Amino acid sequence: MSTASSRANEAAILIDADNISDAATIERGLAHMQEQGWRLTVRRAYGGHEKLSGLKDCLLRHGIRALVNQGKGTTDALLCVDVMDLFHAAELPDIVAVASSDADFAPLAVRLREAGIRVICFAQRAKAAGEELAKVYEQVVYLDDVPAPAAPRPARKAAAKRVARPKPPEPQDPVRAALGSIPGFEDGGWVAMNEVVKRLRADDLLSKSGTGPRFLAKNAPYVELAPASQPNKVRLKASAR
Repeated sequence: MSTASSRANEAAILIDADNISDAATIERGLAHMQEQGWRLTVRRAYGGHEKLSGLKDCLLRHGIRALVNQGKGTTDALLCVDVMDLFHAAELPDIVAVASSDADFAPLAVRLREAGIRVICFAQRAKAAGEELAKVYEQVVYLDDVPAPAAPRPARKAAAKRVARPKPPEPQDPVRAALGSIPGFEDGGWVAMNEVVKRLRADDLLSKSGTGPRFLAKNAPYVELAPASQPNKVRLKASAR
C-alpha cells in the first residue's frame, strides 16, 4: 500500500476546551469520527487548567494530549500556533475537525482549506455561530444531533453471582443547574432576565449573539417568562418545583 493511500483516512481532532468543555459532547464527536472510518492520528485539547482538569478522565481514556494556555484569552492563539506548526512539519492529516461553537477559528479554517485540507467543525447548537461557521467549514456537525456512543458491555463472569446495581442518576440539565444557582429561582421567585442571561453566558451555554427569551423557550420548558411580548422576568413553574 502506498504512503498516500495509507494516510487517506487519517484525521485530527482539535478541541477548544474553553468552548466545548463537557466530556459527553466530546465523546459524541469522537464517535462520529470513528463511524466515518477515520483514524485519529492527532488528538489535542487546548484550554486553561480548570477546563482541562474537568476533562481529565475523557482525555486520558482517548489518548488526547492536553495543551495548557498562557492565561485567559490565549487558548485560540495556542490552538492556531500548534496547528500551523503541525502543518509546516507535514504532520497534519488531510482531515481536520475543530471542536468549537464560535467562529474564532474561521481564518485558520480558510487557510487550511486553501492548502487542500478538509476542515469540519464540531459545534453545539445553543452556542453556535451557525452562519459564520457554514461559510468557512466544509461541514458543520452539531454534536447535539449525534447519538451518544453505546457503553461497552461488561465481561461476564461465569461463577459470579449477579448483584443488582443501583441505577446511576440521570445527568443534570446544565441549563437548570445554571438557573438554580441564581438566588430565589428554585423557590419560584421572579428573576431578572439580565441576571439569567449573565449566568448562562458565564457557563458557556448562551452565545454572545443569543437572546435569553428565545434560548429559554427552546431549552427550558420548565420556566415562565413575563411579560409575554418582551419578557424581562423569569421564574420556575410551580409544576417543576
